[in-house]
Amino acid sequence: MVFNSFDFIAFIIPVLLLYWLVFKRSNISQNILLLIASLVFYAWADWRFLILLVLSTCVNFYLGLKISEAEEDKKRNIFLYTGVIFNVGLLLYFKYVNFFYEGFYELLNVFGTDISHDTLTILLPLGISFFTFQTLGYLIDVNHEEIEPSKDILEFSVFVTFFPKILSGPIERAAGLIPQLSTKREFSYAVFVDGLRQILWGLFAKVVVAENCAVLVNAVFDDYQQQPASSLVLLTFFYALQLYADFSGYSNMAIGVGKLFGIQLMRNFSTPFFSTNIADFWRKWHISLTTWMMDYVFTPLSFILRRQQKRGLMISIITTFILVGFWHGANWTFVVYGLLHGIYFIPLVYSGKMNSSEVVAKGKWLPSIKELFKMIVLFMIVMLTDVFFRAGTITEAFDYLGRICSLTIIDMPWAFMNGSTIMTLFLVGFFILIEWINRERKHDLEISEFSIYIRWAFYIFIFLLLLLFGRSAETFIYFQF
Repeated sequence: MVFNSFDFIAFIIPVLLLYWLVFKRSNISQNILLLIASLVFYAWADWRFLILLVLSTCVNFYLGLKISEAEEDKKRNIFLYTGVIFNVGLLLYFKYVNFFYEGFYELLNVFGTDISHDTLTILLPLGISFFTFQTLGYLIDVNHEEIEPSKDILEFSVFVTFFPKILSGPIERAAGLIPQLSTKREFSYAVFVDGLRQILWGLFAKVVVAENCAVLVNAVFDDYQQQPASSLVLLTFFYALQLYADFSGYSNMAIGVGKLFGIQLMRNFSTPFFSTNIADFWRKWHISLTTWMMDYVFTPLSFILRRQQKRGLMISIITTFILVGFWHGANWTFVVYGLLHGIYFIPLVYSGKMNSSEVVAKGKWLPSIKELFKMIVLFMIVMLTDVFFRAGTITEAFDYLGRICSLTIIDMPWAFMNGSTIMTLFLVGFFILIEWINRERKHDLEISEFSIYIRWAFYIFIFLLLLLFGRSAETFIYFQF
């Protein structure tokens, strides 16, 4: 059940009515309804792994209490390491065991030992990358005494399973979400309407921008060897926008749905393509994953390597981003994707500008020539690196990039010379324009300060675009992770 489906509308309306009219007496009754709704939502998506989700919730709740109760560091570490092994073990088994299994036999083949083997068939539970990272972060925070462990199994269960973010995030922190669940949520018209507004923009990003880009990308990518370099560059541009609109669209809808229930989920994207350096890009792209990796991987690793100064910092960054890439999937293409992004940090590390964050054209309508140049260069680097995200193999990715570096770059991209391309370029341009206008606001469609006439004119325009250019979509790209 995806957000952009009639099934979800049929699901969310009665849940909202019950939440605000029947179960509004206390946070306990509200949490009961949210837990039931979340379990139904997850079972609807993939009922086979509902027991796994419940097991993960119960085990992590118990371990959080035991970590807090342990008076000796040795006992605390035992419970913490048990939690790490449990959560990482789940992730490794369901997501990566086939990768290592096949890699082992490929390695044997390299050394001339050809051994026949059966292919493993292990189903990937939806959302496992997200809820395991969330519970793992919770245990680490409890161990570091940054938060108190939840003593309410109902409250903790909603923290883990809350349905807007269970399938593709954001990866919530306990310090941000659990306190909201421990108090009764009061209905706020302004928050509710803002949630609807954010859902609308997420829906537009997904079914209009991402899906129209996908039509062009899917039609040409599988036949890329027959295309001139100019077509491949344009294809790569559309894929970068498809990837961003797809995932940011989901995140905006998830955050918007959370607001309908009076719950604020963390922002996951903050107009990353308006960044001027790679560090700032990752502070704005998939924010919940980036901050998780920075806090739980980069920070402790850089502390261990602190004596090596910039070299240690560089090793910590590259290692972290290799894991960021590998988090996305069991394929060497994702490892290379993360490795490249880590390498892009090297100039910032040695120039001492890794922590610099420029607000592009703050308070202005247009960026300076220097800012525009930096944004374009960074976008092109990210865009070309996304080829590894889309390709099935490393060989395919390098072949694709190699074909871009050919004399056919000056040829006309005939594969894209049609009305569909022009229409998609218009939609992408409109999408980028609105994000540029709202780049300093709380989210990409935060227009509450405008008059009611301007707002409704804009809503109607978006609805028209949805009706005219919206395409059906059964899933989101990040559901596979």
